[in-house]
Amino acid sequence: MTIRVLIVDDEGAIRDELNECLSEDGYECVEAANGEQGLDLLRRDPRIDVVLTDIRMPGRSGLDMIGTAKTEIGADRELEFIIMTGHGGTAEAIDALQMGVIDFLEKPIDINHALHVVRRAEELVLLKRASRHYATGLEADVQSKTLAVRKLLGNLENAYGEALECLAVAAEYKDPETGNHIRRMGAYAQMIAGELGWSKERRRMILLAAPLHDAGKIGTPETILLKPGKLTADEVVIMKQHAEIGHRILAQAKHPIMLSAANIAWCHHERWDGGGYPRGLKGAETPIEARITALGDVYDALRSKRPYKPAFDQDKTVSIIVDGDGRTDPSHFDPKILEIFKSKPEVFDKIFTALAD
Repeated sequence: MTIRVLIVDDEGAIRDELNECLSEDGYECVEAANGEQGLDLLRRDPRIDVVLTDIRMPGRSGLDMIGTAKTEIGADRELEFIIMTGHGGTAEAIDALQMGVIDFLEKPIDINHALHVVRRAEELVLLKRASRHYATGLEADVQSKTLAVRKLLGNLENAYGEALECLAVAAEYKDPETGNHIRRMGAYAQMIAGELGWSKERRRMILLAAPLHDAGKIGTPETILLKPGKLTADEVVIMKQHAEIGHRILAQAKHPIMLSAANIAWCHHERWDGGGYPRGLKGAETPIEARITALGDVYDALRSKRPYKPAFDQDKTVSIIVDGDGRTDPSHFDPKILEIFKSKPEVFDKIFTALAD
């Protein structure tokens, strides 16, 4: 059965471009110019499986349309939503993920990425149909598709992680020199968590949460983020606000990964000796996921070129973290996490090299 896609956007050019590309890929497409029209089509056309919708449109918004559709017809249909935004609306994107939207696309739309996301939505629709068949007693049909369903589940396990990565990238876009920094942060944190004996599930959570540590940079002026010289006292105060901004954004969510990310964003600049910010937490007062991320963040910052410093090599970076240099001191870090770093500095180096900018 051909998947039918509803495209909702008040810009006709965007609708036409998506329609043309999705149709060439074998999808049937219908269009709506606003949320009200989109909701009407959803009510009248049970063949619609996937919806791509803008967030902000005249009249009914995309989020309002999604909420109403889920309330009225969500339980009776295999229906998946993808949002599009050209406004940098990270908070809105988080709201959408809480509502069950599987992904979001930033404008201008990357057509290849859009096709990838729609294909994932198709997989989820097909998976839900298979599950519904099983629930209604069509077990024989489901068994014949067991391998296909397992493959779909594997793909879906990655879908939420990809959506979170999009949010992390949205926070980093103002700082073009960070590159793979957010991916390295997840890898460092996952490795440390493994050495601490965390379960596979908890390790995956911090892999996804740690890259969101600087989500609050969305609220920091580029003139401060990219300033090549030393920040003034007032600029330092503004820069430090990114920790609280990130927490306010991420704490709106209810998903455990997002709540862990909120703790990390808020506390990854706290120090074991109590000399960090924004609250001056000391020792274990700082959540463990933030203490893990803090060491990875310092290591990566030292290894990376920044507007205010050159990139340091592995030996100098290890020396600074282990012995201190007047600015960074070993007393800043959880002693257990610091011991892991001392015992496995080569693993940090491998991660940095494998995910180099």
